[in-house]
Amino acid sequence: MILPAVLRRPGKYSIADPLFVEERRPVLVARRQRKGAEAGDIVLVRARERDRSLRGEVVRVMGSSDDPRNVYDALFASIDTSRTFSPKVEEAAETVSGGELGERRDLRDLPTVTIDGEDAKDFDDAISVERSSFGYKVWVHIADVTHFVKPGSRLDREAARRGNSVYLPGTVAPMLPARLSDDVCSLRPNVERAAVTVEMDLAESGEVRSQKAYRSLIISDARLTYEAVDAFLRGEGTVEQPELVRAAFDLSRRLKTRAAVRGKLELGGREPDYELDPEGVPIAARVRRSTPARELIEELMVLANEAVAKMVLGKAGAVFRVHERPNAESMQVLADRLAAIGVQEEPTPENLGDIAARSKSDAVNYMILRSLPRASYAPASPGHFGLALEDYTHFTSPIRRYADVLVHRVLLGDEAPEDVAGVAASISEREYRSMICERTADEYTLMWLMRDLVGEVLEGTIVSTTNFGLFVEMETGATGLVHISKLPGRWDVEENGVVLSNDQIGASYRVGDRVLVELLDVLPLMKRAEFKIVKRI
Repeated sequence: MILPAVLRRPGKYSIADPLFVEERRPVLVARRQRKGAEAGDIVLVRARERDRSLRGEVVRVMGSSDDPRNVYDALFASIDTSRTFSPKVEEAAETVSGGELGERRDLRDLPTVTIDGEDAKDFDDAISVERSSFGYKVWVHIADVTHFVKPGSRLDREAARRGNSVYLPGTVAPMLPARLSDDVCSLRPNVERAAVTVEMDLAESGEVRSQKAYRSLIISDARLTYEAVDAFLRGEGTVEQPELVRAAFDLSRRLKTRAAVRGKLELGGREPDYELDPEGVPIAARVRRSTPARELIEELMVLANEAVAKMVLGKAGAVFRVHERPNAESMQVLADRLAAIGVQEEPTPENLGDIAARSKSDAVNYMILRSLPRASYAPASPGHFGLALEDYTHFTSPIRRYADVLVHRVLLGDEAPEDVAGVAASISEREYRSMICERTADEYTLMWLMRDLVGEVLEGTIVSTTNFGLFVEMETGATGLVHISKLPGRWDVEENGVVLSNDQIGASYRVGDRVLVELLDVLPLMKRAEFKIVKRI
């Protein structure tokens, strides 16, 4: 087995401590098997079982563990993916990139834009929106990946194995080679591109009246950014195709209202956003929350995904996005925890969004999120609880998700896999492992950015309690432990699991409490920060 590890050298043998994998036993590496690696380097080790211990050899030296870019490569390796592809896969991408685009509906004169983040490189989706006599006419254009990636081809096998692209700070392990993902398939501005278009007529209320899908030829007129569109919507700037953007925004507000009425669960998601130096190393982090421009695109993509789900319903090979309702047991656990922090409302699957909206608390949102089942892919369509939709699939991101590739094939009548359930299970597992990888990268990076803050007092929120202490989250999302030994007297976790209390002094800490903490130590590779409480806020 090949393991990412960090090398230390205490004596005759070096020891490689595995990183980011389930295997935790150290690997003994003889001096002649180090390939020049030094203590503190991140390496890939080929490990073998020998006398109930692991012996191994270094097969690749990634570099110093003090450089986040090497840590990200180790994380990619931990889930068997990478930033690069084999020469044969790269050659296959080059071969298919020069082919004819085939017969398509010509939409090159239709005003069309992409709206993405400033640092986006692969553009899966573009939109065209017009006001009409009956409401709105919408075209959602998605990169026609399946025109280039044929079932069973070398490209297809590699995309299926990877399952999805994995995004870490400043870098990506793509599902498809750059010749396709960043170039031929990407809906760049002012160039002809092959697309699959979902065309929809909507009433003024946002209700879909008709829908159809077909292969198309488009030209994006502008590469807009979320930041520029948000500024335009605030009246603080201009954008290309302003009428299109305004019509799309107006429609997105109507779609958002319809979603709220049908019971879509809104938990006010946030994620870290990193500032990078010219070498791609993170130098700062801030929190990125939803904005009108992001919601605009989200609503139109959900609209297209739902429309396609209805089109492929009952077709062989279809794969749906499934999110089941939370069960009664998880709701009871959530009820106990909410009551313990002062939220006196009995949670049900139907009122979780209302509880989140009234609490306006990231801690409460986190507790609700933990009570929900994980979404996955399946060949049946039991519905999507979070979106409150009867039928839903993933269609809008085939450059970075293999599930979408499968859906495109079914929609367009191409060949479907024989074992759809097996493929759905495989890409669900790959998605889960990728999510853990991305989350681990965030945890590591946020710790790494705090390495010079030891001794400083920081503001945070208690997000969980355990029998060995409590975890405090900073505004950036970095989370550290206040160990129970740093609290006076004897402390115990109450049965509800969200309160740490000391009966002797009549004190307690609850999830959601705001505190000032001193940073005592930080170990980025271990994803560990140690705090001491200074005072409540």
